[in-house]
Amino acid sequence: SLSLPPALGRSPLPPLFFRLRDDAHCGKPRSAAMNKAKALLDSLMGPSRDQSSSQRSGEEFKASNICKFYLLGFCPDHMLGKKLEALRQALRNEFERPSIVPGSGCQKLHSLAMKSEFLAHKDAERYRADYEDSLMRYCEQIVREADGKAMYEKKKHKDMNIEWAYHERLCDCCGLKYKLEKKDGMLGSGIGPEFYKEDNHDEDPVHKTYVKIRAKLDELKANEKARGGERAKDRKGDRSRSRDRSRRRSRSHSRREKSGGRGEKDGERNGSRGRTREREREAEKEREKEKEKQREREKEREREKEREK
Repeated sequence: SLSLPPALGRSPLPPLFFRLRDDAHCGKPRSAAMNKAKALLDSLMGPSRDQSSSQRSGEEFKASNICKFYLLGFCPDHMLGKKLEALRQALRNEFERPSIVPGSGCQKLHSLAMKSEFLAHKDAERYRADYEDSLMRYCEQIVREADGKAMYEKKKHKDMNIEWAYHERLCDCCGLKYKLEKKDGMLGSGIGPEFYKEDNHDEDPVHKTYVKIRAKLDELKANEKARGGERAKDRKGDRSRSRDRSRRRSRSHSRREKSGGRGEKDGERNGSRGRTREREREAEKEREKEKEKQREREKEREREKEREK
């Protein structure tokens, strides 16, 4: 038996302690009990329960071991996996084709704490859209698998020219071929309706789950269509804003080009005028020099006349 520490002996014990103690009294290995307790605490409080609020990022729900479908409230593996496996075992080889849904159920963490964290996240709707897209694709695979099984059975009977016996049934919803049960005391070879119980397949847990999955798929498709419309509006608005920006840039560029063209032309004209004025100044200087030479020649002639006298 387990002895209680003094502190615990004077205070109420947490329920988890009694669960661990009972597991020990039942002869279960302590490691298995601890793993079970850890899984329970993880599901209730999240894997980061030992961290303080300041140490948590608020995005632990994005971890790869967290079931994103559970965050949406609809995990097909959890809802269908073990039921399919139990049915497979009960029917032996009549449902032998392996399913994409694991018979062990969902192996990822279903945590209420992570679900609350996800719902409280500022970008919850963006993540919801991503997770719903993934869930929709998975539900489509599950439904396609069921449809494929039903079509396979129909084709097999048609190709082999096999008639369906009264007690043989095929469900188009879950793809399951099954047989009606004999009434009590009717163990002979009779094949009429008086020998068999009523068809209650619609009450089968597997069938009900497939009905839910198909309904969920319709819901997800409607959500995707609605998001597609909103995204199309956003894209249209983005394209309109982009066109406006392009037009503004084009107008601005055109104005710069025109302004630059005018500047270049003005510069060319100004440069031409400057060169013309420079040539005029040079010509004026040449004329002044020529006049100066003329005056010097006239003075020289005057001096020659004076000498001749």
